[in-house]
Amino acid sequence: MSKKPPKRQHVYNRINAYRFLKKLSAIQTPQEQFYYLRGLDAFVFEEMILTCLKRRGFNIIRNDGYTNDGGIDGRAYYKDQHYLIQAKRYSGHIKAGDIDEFAKICKRRKGRGLFVHTGKTGAKAKENAKSKGVEVVSGVRLLDLLLSADPKDQNSKPIKLTRIANAVFIAPDPVRDQTSN
Repeated sequence: MSKKPPKRQHVYNRINAYRFLKKLSAIQTPQEQFYYLRGLDAFVFEEMILTCLKRRGFNIIRNDGYTNDGGIDGRAYYKDQHYLIQAKRYSGHIKAGDIDEFAKICKRRKGRGLFVHTGKTGAKAKENAKSKGVEVVSGVRLLDLLLSADPKDQNSKPIKLTRIANAVFIAPDPVRDQTSN
């Protein structure tokens, strides 16, 4: 069985994702960068996340469509781990209920969750995500993911993430791992 070619809208959104990632890197302040991200088309934002994960060595599985996706915006595989991705463009705080729903989907589909968003993550949502095994990527971590250089570039700075996210986003560095204990 051969793989179906991507739909025209998917191709258009992927092209725009590359264009907008380049434009994002030219914006000077984090405040302006988040304003820019929140104004993007939701599907282009999803493609930006998937594109950046692919650049970091993930095998990406894109959905056939953007709607009726069962709450999953994409899937990624890295070192025999299966990740489910939810991308949201929020301007306010994320709700603990959104994390709950996503965690249920991850459990049902037997994948680890990456909840990527442009909003704010309050203490209750952080605690909820941690207890449910969902990794939240927002704020500085989101900008690091979107703006970081090629991970193979020795001069690129490592992304400061939790241990679970380090396993996801960057290759292990024995020297750094020993110093972080």
